[in-house]
Amino acid sequence: MATSHQRIQVTEDPELRRALRAAAPHLRPGLPRSQQVRELAIVGARHIAQEPISEQRRDELIERLVSHFEHPETAPWDWDSMREGKRLAWPLR
Repeated sequence: MATSHQRIQVTEDPELRRALRAAAPHLRPGLPRSQQVRELAIVGARHIAQEPISEQRRDELIERLVSHFEHPETAPWDWDSMREGKRLAWPLR
């Protein structure tokens, strides 16, 4: 496809092949290989450019999560749906 943007060549070595395989379930089905590599590059760049979460913020988030288990009525999720999902994912034998 014609483009005014510079192209780059990327070798699909075993490490890149593993990365593409791991990312496949998270990418749009039928995406051409070159676009898969593009998506991985963009998402990867966003990930490494993120500000690391502070230990204080991490502790706040953990405390908030714990409070939902201590006071289930405050949880922002549907406990019955979670139980049903668990039952379907890990049925008792």
